[in-house]
Amino acid sequence: MKKLLLVISILALVLLPVGCNVQDMLQSTIENALAGISADYTIEVSVPEGLNFTGRYIVVQARYDPANYVALNSTSYDVPPGNVSVTYTVSNAISVGGMFQKLSPGAETLEVNVWRGPVGTGTLADSDSTTDPFGAVLVMAVKEQ
Repeated sequence: MKKLLLVISILALVLLPVGCNVQDMLQSTIENALAGISADYTIEVSVPEGLNFTGRYIVVQARYDPANYVALNSTSYDVPPGNVSVTYTVSNAISVGGMFQKLSPGAETLEVNVWRGPVGTGTLADSDSTTDPFGAVLVMAVKEQ
């Protein structure tokens, strides 16, 4: 019986670090995969000065979670009514999307671009515009592999 307890103790001491190492490797693998599908985004809303608009955009992020392996989090942001062009910067997201609407019946153009990276130097991921009275645009982006 003492020999069996000794063998079990030795096996536990040998296998316990291996188990921790596997958990660390799994965490590292998942974090690397999430980093590969995450990106920084810039949402650019362009309007002629004086054109009122409003909107909302959503950011989806992911992180390693020991209990579930991956935890997703989505956060939505209301865009207060405005009448000048504006940009919104998002870091480390797996997806972004937004809906913006004109608050006037005029034929002015509301244009929204989603850039993967900074405006102008990043990659244009999605774009939409409208000249319709009270028109709305929907944009979204997911990093392509």
